[in-house]
Amino acid sequence: MTTQFIKLCYRNILETSTVTAAENVLFPKYRLYNRDIGKLFKANAFASPFVILANQTPVIYEIDRLIIPAGHNLNGLACSLRYSTDNFGSDDHEAIGWTQGDTLIIDKEFSIPTKQYWKLNVTAPATIIEMPEMFLTKSYTFQRNPSYGLAEGDAKNVEDMDSQSGHWRGVKYGEYKRYRRYELAKIQSAQKTDFQSWDRHCEGIKALYLEDHEGDLFFARLLNSRLLFAMTGEGRWATDGAIEFLEVL
Repeated sequence: MTTQFIKLCYRNILETSTVTAAENVLFPKYRLYNRDIGKLFKANAFASPFVILANQTPVIYEIDRLIIPAGHNLNGLACSLRYSTDNFGSDDHEAIGWTQGDTLIIDKEFSIPTKQYWKLNVTAPATIIEMPEMFLTKSYTFQRNPSYGLAEGDAKNVEDMDSQSGHWRGVKYGEYKRYRRYELAKIQSAQKTDFQSWDRHCEGIKALYLEDHEGDLFFARLLNSRLLFAMTGEGRWATDGAIEFLEVL
């Protein structure tokens, strides 16, 4: 497969927005932005369209991507991501629209100027809407790809168990997780600043979306407790060791 530039999506604007949605209190709206994709948000009633509204305040961030993890029930439904400058009064525009064809991860990219108000409309749902998260974000693209020698694989959630007589068996506790390891030998100062921005935003406790060197998109966490850079020349840097990512389920 052809190697592509790696992308990171680390900021979800819902975390710093005022979010409005008709929620079931047992499956609250904060699950749309708490970065726990194993838990669901659920609406409290039927509505057409069903609306999730985000008012960016006080800071307005640029976004160019919508990601909804697998496990939603939007299959077969007409969806529209919309934006506005006046809370959808006289200014109401569509960023992207689609009819969802499955329950797998939704990944929609678009190019829209920075706007304060965003909403997701879901038309005529036959059941009460549910989804793990609504990640409205901006893709950060690596300016350079990693050096040759990157590593990829799967981290298995298993344990070896041996009986007193020496009989072995393996115990599986859960599904495997994708693992990626990258080393960057050439980084300009601007890219180093961008790396530090997402590292500081996530603070070692927030997972993000990684679109890897083969174009696979998945939720992952940075394994490095410290993200270090070594100066290799005036205005030139390299990662001091590998940057490691592990999938979050």
